Amino acid sequence: MDEDSTGGKRNGEASLIDVIKRIFWGRRRAMTEEDLQEMIDESEEEGIINEDEGDMIHSIFEFGDTIVREIMVPRTDMVCCRIDASLSEILDAIIDSGHSRIPVFEGSADRIVGIIYAKDLLRYWGSKPEGFDIAKVMRTPFFVPETKNVQELLQELRTKRVHIAIAVDEYGGTSGLITLEDLVEEIVGDIQDEYDLEEDWLIEQEDGSVLIDSRLNIEEFEEYFNVEVEKERFDTVGGYVFNLTGRVPKEGEEIRDGNLQLTLLDCDDHKIRKVRVKRLEEPSVAEQGG
Repeated sequence: MDEDSTGGKRNGEASLIDVIKRIFWGRRRAMTEEDLQEMIDESEEEGIINEDEGDMIHSIFEFGDTIVREIMVPRTDMVCCRIDASLSEILDAIIDSGHSRIPVFEGSADRIVGIIYAKDLLRYWGSKPEGFDIAKVMRTPFFVPETKNVQELLQELRTKRVHIAIAVDEYGGTSGLITLEDLVEEIVGDIQDEYDLEEDWLIEQEDGSVLIDSRLNIEEFEEYFNVEVEKERFDTVGGYVFNLTGRVPKEGEEIRDGNLQLTLLDCDDHKIRKVRVKRLEEPSVAEQGG
């Protein structure tokens, strides 16, 4: 996103403007958002724009309706370090995770007191670990409510010139974290760098079932299986399963929702990790009649 060093941002903006020109060429009347969505779909069908370009423009429309909770890294997946962590422990966390910014907590992850930047540790290169004081190195964390609109957050991160925010729930506890990269990926799609590991959260199996990571966004689940889920209280497949059972399910347990059969493959008393989902044949008219 550096506009001065490579010109990449300017090229991206020019490309997006070109796409928009192709869509709106010769059109003059005022349109609603629904009209615009239909126009994008028609432009894809007619070959005026390709599918990736259409997806990007759709994402821009959806961006304004998205909140932090929907795209943040949840607290259970956050990589953090203790306030009394040694220099070697912090370096190990950075190397193992591939993250250049690590939240620092005191007592528990509910009390984030700072953010360690990997580049700030360079001054300690070759020095004795005994002289390291994490409190003198960490930066002040930026907190936002988990219900904050991501479009507003993007503007705040740019204004404050920070790349990471800690999301908190209504009770003041840590809900997760969100980065500038997360926000950009909502528009342009996943950005892979040399530290990212390829990880599929939805894997088709030979028997026709699908292996799903519980962190998969429920909207992607709906789109894949062409179903609608009442999702006012959750954002992920894990939340969907909890909502279906009303309790913590057991490993190996099978749950039926409509014509979908969900089998819990990996879970414990606190968390669901993997679910196998299989679409069952719709019941026949005779079976429905008894």
